[in-house]
Amino acid sequence: MKAKKQLLLVLFLLLSFIFLSCAKAEKEAGGTDKTGAESSDSQEQQKDNGEEKEAQAESMIIGMPHILLEEIGERHTDANYHYLYSIESTKLQLKEEGEEFNALRKAFEDYNKEVEELYQKDFAELVNIANTSEEAKRNVANYLGNTPEVKTNSDVIRADKSIVSILNSKSIDYTGSGSEYQHYSVNFDSKSGKRLAFSDVVKDRDSFFALAEKRAQESAGTAVEFPPALLQNIKEKGDALTWTVNAEGVSIYSDIDLTGRSLKSPKVLTVYFDEGENLFVEEYTKTEEDYVIPLFDNMYLDVDVDGSGKREPVYLKKQEEEGMFYLDISVVSGNRESGAVEGIDGTPYLLKKSGKYYIYLFKDEDDGVTLLYRIDLSTMELKPEENWYVDLSAREYYFKNVNNIEYTHLLKENFTDAKGFCGAEDNGFLSTNTVEMDWLIDAEAYPKPNGNRYKITSNHVIQAIQDVPVQEVDANGNVLKEGTIPAGSYLLLMYTDNASYMDMRIIDEKYIDNEGNGDFSIFNLNDFSQFQYNGTCYRVPVERDTQNWILYINGKDENELFRGMLYVG
Repeated sequence: MKAKKQLLLVLFLLLSFIFLSCAKAEKEAGGTDKTGAESSDSQEQQKDNGEEKEAQAESMIIGMPHILLEEIGERHTDANYHYLYSIESTKLQLKEEGEEFNALRKAFEDYNKEVEELYQKDFAELVNIANTSEEAKRNVANYLGNTPEVKTNSDVIRADKSIVSILNSKSIDYTGSGSEYQHYSVNFDSKSGKRLAFSDVVKDRDSFFALAEKRAQESAGTAVEFPPALLQNIKEKGDALTWTVNAEGVSIYSDIDLTGRSLKSPKVLTVYFDEGENLFVEEYTKTEEDYVIPLFDNMYLDVDVDGSGKREPVYLKKQEEEGMFYLDISVVSGNRESGAVEGIDGTPYLLKKSGKYYIYLFKDEDDGVTLLYRIDLSTMELKPEENWYVDLSAREYYFKNVNNIEYTHLLKENFTDAKGFCGAEDNGFLSTNTVEMDWLIDAEAYPKPNGNRYKITSNHVIQAIQDVPVQEVDANGNVLKEGTIPAGSYLLLMYTDNASYMDMRIIDEKYIDNEGNGDFSIFNLNDFSQFQYNGTCYRVPVERDTQNWILYINGKDENELFRGMLYVG
């Protein structure tokens, strides 16, 4: 009986093996016949998965996109160092690296290719005219007028989860005898990256311009007058009109006045979202509860400051005093005006925070310093003594002279987020450096740095003359152990507390451009990727003798330990 059961079990296993083998062979044979179909199905599935993933990424947008402006340029000289011509342009970069902004990032890449093509086209035209125009040659040879140039700058008007709106300003001076100005805009959907047309935001063009004309008529005789006659010129531009979207409405621009003269600062007129029911596509009228709107040059906004339902113009007033180098700068809101502060110039931002409106004024001084002032529009009080030593950060600056061509590069931060901004200030440890730190804005619109460890953004490099005893710290600035900087090391300055230390790392000589020689050598970083570093740094303790303007390190003069320092001012 037992032998019979074993025989049956063996027969069962044998039949099972034969069945499975046949099934496998049939499946493989079927797969050979259907390879194309299965591949096609797989590709469709991958496509569906890709589209689904992209849609998920778009729906995942929970933060704000932050835009960096990359300014690039070049100036050409002859053998006698006469400037022949110069050109400058601006590309868009996205600070965020997450997948949720992949579409916007791709849109920027495509846009930057167009910027580069226009740069090359403008440059060819500039060179041709500068080399053939007798007027241009005379101006250059005799140091008359301006250097022939084409220059394009960009301003970020709005950047949030819905839209990125950019205003470009272009100055053209082919002969050095005077500039013509042009302004044009580009607007992107933040989720899809789509380049937006005016009709994508404004549903009814005629109704929009009817409201714009009413607003222009109401502005007659005011400090912010927009002549209604200019609207006809704007309407005739069709789809080529210059327009931007801010958090309060849609603005249109005129870069000429009534005489046809081009304007460096364009005339601006805004139609507000609450003025036209169903006039605007709702998606682009949705903003954060708190927001920022730049008021560049002669721009202004009509704002309901007190919640009465009545909008009044808010703008920056700059007044020259006879015989004075400075401007008197104040803020105007309706028929009220703040006190004035003196400065070279100022850039205002309208900030809405916790339901109230403020002006953030970044004021330029003659020594290169920038001070930030906060003005509460409900009181219009500007306290001169209440200011912060900070500007919007700019990094990755370089200046290179190659075969009589000066190349420049700069990456600039923007202020478009009411939560805060990336701020910069100067530091005087082991060179005149620029440092940056994220600044936060509290519920009452007061700014403050988010920490006390500043990141160096200057490209200065120094060299150790002798072994220097220091502490080693990790990427977060925590002390690890005692260490030594070897003599001869090239050191990139990385972090500082602006009070007692400088953190630095050793870099290879290939990342350095050496200008000068011997004790007067100046070392500049030529590869900004070296700042992308999360390893160990050397912490050098510093002590400033403010009376004699000497920096001490471990009781020694900095010049005994290092060379290559560069101080300005």
